[in-house]
Amino acid sequence: MPGRSRARTRAPLVATLDRDQAMDEAFRLLSRRSRSEAEIATELSERGASRTTVGRVLGRLRSLGYIDDEKLAREWTDRWKERGFGVLRIQAELRKSGVDETIVERLEVDDREERGRAKQLLARRFSPEELRDRRAMARAARFLAGRGFAPEVIDSLFEVWE
Repeated sequence: MPGRSRARTRAPLVATLDRDQAMDEAFRLLSRRSRSEAEIATELSERGASRTTVGRVLGRLRSLGYIDDEKLAREWTDRWKERGFGVLRIQAELRKSGVDETIVERLEVDDREERGRAKQLLARRFSPEELRDRRAMARAARFLAGRGFAPEVIDSLFEVWE
């Protein structure tokens, strides 16, 4: 009919989860990959668990050793470093996963290691002849910035920018 919108808004049907169902759901989530407390809390809330239930489930998982955001941050940091990412990108990914800001800020940064990883990445991606060209140097710098390396690290790799 004219004047009526065809789009319907319907509230999602969410069944409430009791503690046992929420624990089962949390274990199912953790069986796929490690997750932060915030990720589990969000998933359980979206599936209908109350705040109280979410809090109890998280407490139980913590006491059993199934979730530990500090350990998760260390593991993810090591994995992302191996894949050639810089500390800025790693911190962004941890924040996106809901890891507490104090844990993210405590992330250990070894400037030599960071510079060495960036140098290896450059060597794999660009030839020495390419990096003599100003445009290629700028492209390489953008590439490293996109991988999350700090501007100081990037600048230290190029002898002459002028």
